[in-house]
Amino acid sequence: MKKVFITIRDAREDDLDGVIDLWEQLADHHEMLSDQFALAPDSKRKWAKYLRERFEEISTKLIVAEEDGKIVAFMLCLLEPNYPILKERKIGVISDVYVRQERRRKGLAKKMLDVAVAWFKKNKVRTVRLNVAAENLEARAAWRLIGFEPLMIDKRLDLDDYPKNELRKRPVRTVHSKFRKK
Repeated sequence: MKKVFITIRDAREDDLDGVIDLWEQLADHHEMLSDQFALAPDSKRKWAKYLRERFEEISTKLIVAEEDGKIVAFMLCLLEPNYPILKERKIGVISDVYVRQERRRKGLAKKMLDVAVAWFKKNKVRTVRLNVAAENLEARAAWRLIGFEPLMIDKRLDLDDYPKNELRKRPVRTVHSKFRKK
């Protein structure tokens, strides 16, 4: 049995094409999960441009997992301002993560997260946020095992389907106030 050696490291500029190819697999995966993730025809080009621009910024860290010279996973991390009304001014964001199917369940996301957490702490970040597709049960379970907890529930309404069905129509209750304008 061949021993597998995977290196977790900061991405270099020459890794970007491999990361972009993995992102395309991530996007395809999301498209299979839901029509809500349908991609624009030029999405890969746009994301590649976005990644190349972000890669140059000090507020970005791109982490890769490499096996035999090939990128098998990546994690894109960002430093972003928090909501201006909250005490914590800056947060860490894990923007995109993908691990090739054959390399999943081997701890790669956790190892990349360890690198990300060290970087976030170095940048005085106390909280890290990420989004997971509701239908991506595998990713939801993986992040839960690592320690991520739900904070907000993001709801979406497709106006083309509104109202979805008659069962959702409920009578509106009118609240009457004892106090009336005179």
